[in-house]
Amino acid sequence: MLHNLRSLTLAATALVALATPAFAEPSRHVIIIGVDGMSTDGVRTARTPVMHEMMKTGSSSLHARGVLPTTSAANWASILNGAGPEQHGVTKNDWQVGDFNFPTSVTGSGGFFPSLFQIVTDQHPEWEVGSIYQWDGFGNLYDHRFVDYDVNPKTEDETASLAADYIRRKKPNLLFIHLDHVDHVGHADGHGTPQYYQAVEKADRLIGLIRQATVDAGIDKDTTILVTSDHGGVGKGHGGESLAELEIPWIAYGHGIRAGRDVDQPINTFDTPATVARLLGVKIPYAWLGRPVALALEGEPAPDQVYRTSSFYAMPVIEPVNAGNSPSGGLFVNKGATLTIRNPNPAGEVRYTLDNSTPTATSTLYSKPVAITRSTIVRAALFVDGKPASVPTTGYFRLVQDTPAAPKGVTWHAYALPEGTARLPDFNRLSPIASGHAYEFSLDGLTLPQTDNVAVVFEGDLDIVTAGSYGFILASDDGSKLYIDGRTVVDNDGDHGVVSANGSADLTPGKHRLRVEYFNGGGGSWLGAYYQGPGVARQFIDANRLTPVK
Repeated sequence: MLHNLRSLTLAATALVALATPAFAEPSRHVIIIGVDGMSTDGVRTARTPVMHEMMKTGSSSLHARGVLPTTSAANWASILNGAGPEQHGVTKNDWQVGDFNFPTSVTGSGGFFPSLFQIVTDQHPEWEVGSIYQWDGFGNLYDHRFVDYDVNPKTEDETASLAADYIRRKKPNLLFIHLDHVDHVGHADGHGTPQYYQAVEKADRLIGLIRQATVDAGIDKDTTILVTSDHGGVGKGHGGESLAELEIPWIAYGHGIRAGRDVDQPINTFDTPATVARLLGVKIPYAWLGRPVALALEGEPAPDQVYRTSSFYAMPVIEPVNAGNSPSGGLFVNKGATLTIRNPNPAGEVRYTLDNSTPTATSTLYSKPVAITRSTIVRAALFVDGKPASVPTTGYFRLVQDTPAAPKGVTWHAYALPEGTARLPDFNRLSPIASGHAYEFSLDGLTLPQTDNVAVVFEGDLDIVTAGSYGFILASDDGSKLYIDGRTVVDNDGDHGVVSANGSADLTPGKHRLRVEYFNGGGGSWLGAYYQGPGVARQFIDANRLTPVK
């Protein structure tokens, strides 16, 4: 280790720090285990006895949040740097130091934002610090000169094995372990699949092996272990702005941690390094935005929480539940539907509306299934002791009447793309490889020859009844564009997770030609097209108002 460099860095770098109040005897060893792509649903649903035992005897939250964008690099950098992308500058997975859209707000060593590794080593150059990471992109996020043991294994088993061996040999004061296999399975098979839960179960076993190594080393009584993730996921992807992608597990266990505490306190991912710093008794730099998670720490005064966390209770589940990013409800052609609502919480009651309004304490109490006979936007929320206890959830029931005399929907054509495509192509240069009919601007129900490196063009005529300004929204993974009468109205192009873009157009009564272009380079894929306007609440573009292009 270059201790001379560290001493010089400490002397040259003015760390404006917050004083560390005494709360409990500092930990001598802190281990962070980051499981890439491990969602809160994964921890809840999979068989995870190790993590659940750590939650029972430690402090935890299944409502911690990452940062936007919900990409790996942006979130792991936030866990290392105690601040969000706006400060540390890491916004994409291919980020490299010196190659950024904007510079870091403050500079640590080597052009990096001051990381947890740096502040620990600056203040305690004699300490042993390690980083063992399966995803090689993790290694781009920090100055390696502040780490004694720095290794990039190829598999999760090798990662855990090397970590356990390192703990037994060196008894590190700070160790970061990154496991990547859950994210791989999420992309390959999808979040919420049996394969995904099996991957989470394997992560649980590996966490158990790492924890056992602290016992073998004789340091378990002086060690704190933090288990967390960078993001969740939807379908086979992440990078979007849904709660399923943003919410992450946060588990603190061992020395200095309150036992049996379900942390009802907002936790951001950049609070993790601040908590580690407090546990180790090192000063927190002023440039960090993160705060120690007070409710998890023994002896730490509880914060005065005037406002409660909005997602402490899970949202009601509207059924039918659709896969991936598709919302609850669904498309029903020439038939009715049945609405059921499930309360996943042990307490409270569910109230709902059928007119797109936000549920209140006087809204209809759900007690039995409800027949849906026309297109309906359902909103439901949990109430405990007469007060809102969850954020509302929404279901879109789209009932379409289609006949040969009055066909509804749109036509579509699919095109093969070269590998590595990152933007929509020039379709005039391509020939379709498949064609068909759909009721919505959606991938649901389409039989495509391939799922990666593919583009789809939808066309249909939208019948407008009332003149006025209409808003259009495209949500897609990857890119998409929407044209009305040949004019670009929404541009959501590019290689990204499920993100939304919007535009507006003044439309007269009558039919207007809609064209939606979409592509998927690889990984997750989804497309949703919404509109709103005079007398039209925000909803999927109504198939009853669409006519296929012949």
